[in-house]
Amino acid sequence: MMVFRKLARWLGMGGMSPPGGIDCANVVAQLYEYIDEELDEKRAEQIREHLRLCKRCFPRYDFEKAFLRFLSVQGRLSAPPDLRRRIFHDILEQESQN
Repeated sequence: MMVFRKLARWLGMGGMSPPGGIDCANVVAQLYEYIDEELDEKRAEQIREHLRLCKRCFPRYDFEKAFLRFLSVQGRLSAPPDLRRRIFHDILEQESQN
């Protein structure tokens, strides 16, 4: 509770409850589940409300969402055949040493 009070004071929230009824640490810890729509509707709504109101958490959410979009686009690109051969060869070599 002391940590929340310090965080609240630092964020300028005084004695107010956290936005959306959920604190920043919990929002950040559940960002990927929120982005992937893996949370129940009640928790998703709490996080959505928190992100709408919190100037510290929304940029983190925005970055993580953009990062996942970037990864999904990059994941569609195929590695050059020579690179795939070298990786496959290295994997086989490591497995033969074990």
